[in-house]
Amino acid sequence: MSSRVSRISAQSLATTFLDSTWEEGSHVFRETFPDRIKQWRKWLYGADADCRTTVMGRRLVDWALLLVSYVVFLAAVVAMGVVFMGLFFWLSNWNIPTIRGSSSFLQTPGIGFRPQPDIRSNVIRFVKGDAKTFMHHIHHLEAYLRYYENRYQQGEKYIDCNEVRQRRDTDLDKVCRFDLIQLGQSCVKQQQFGYGYGQPCVLLKLNKVFDWQPEEYTNETVPDAIRYNSDGEELWSQWWITVKCDGETATDRENMGPILYYPAQGFHFKHFPFRNQQGYRSPLVFVRFDDPHPGILLMITCKAWARNIDHDSNEMTGMVHFEVLVD
Repeated sequence: MSSRVSRISAQSLATTFLDSTWEEGSHVFRETFPDRIKQWRKWLYGADADCRTTVMGRRLVDWALLLVSYVVFLAAVVAMGVVFMGLFFWLSNWNIPTIRGSSSFLQTPGIGFRPQPDIRSNVIRFVKGDAKTFMHHIHHLEAYLRYYENRYQQGEKYIDCNEVRQRRDTDLDKVCRFDLIQLGQSCVKQQQFGYGYGQPCVLLKLNKVFDWQPEEYTNETVPDAIRYNSDGEELWSQWWITVKCDGETATDRENMGPILYYPAQGFHFKHFPFRNQQGYRSPLVFVRFDDPHPGILLMITCKAWARNIDHDSNEMTGMVHFEVLVD
């Protein structure tokens, strides 16, 4: 009876200490720390059953074959990466996008506006006559317009397009100079871009789309929305992308006051197409709110008009939204 109990106890202990015990007859022996050190040293450097030297459980020949296989595998991966990158750079044209025109996602240009010191907000807010509240707007406009100064538009890549009245058919690989004089004398740094007088100027630019050219309206196709301005004067010009801003609600339109544009016609066709010319400058338009009602948040939408410009309020193509608050 006692022998049977000993065997049952031995089996239970063998199960409990499966990795660190062994059984001899009716006795269970637990592995000691020196035994583990001895086994570890034998695993680190020892010999197998055929008395061949092993390192960490593998023969030296096995380690050499493993190292060679890893080197060959990694070399093959690196070589494939180099080949594919070489093909990519060889097939890609850094000046001309692979997908363009009707196949491109970008078919209609959007509009950007300045000042926008905080890209997370579309609100242009300031206090009339308080320079501390609008100096950051002035600095942002000034920094952006500095890029258009004449000293940065010199060289063989620039041409004078003052005599171009329609669209350009020659020298499309060159850039038309954009003269800041076209932006008028009302929206200038010397007058604080109108912010000190409560008449803020907002700068609009047409975003670049490769090889896109505006298509002109005719008297028969021009939309009624841009045919005349609020004074009954003809607003659109055939060889210009007309810009028109308006309030989004009746309250906005009632309180935004008169809006002036510089240049009045919008963006001229002569500045297109954009073909990644070095030093290209997008044309600009200043929008001046001449008498906005103070203390009312004005929600404004500005649209660019040409026959091949589609307006999408979800994708914001051909248009831009911003808000003006004069305190």
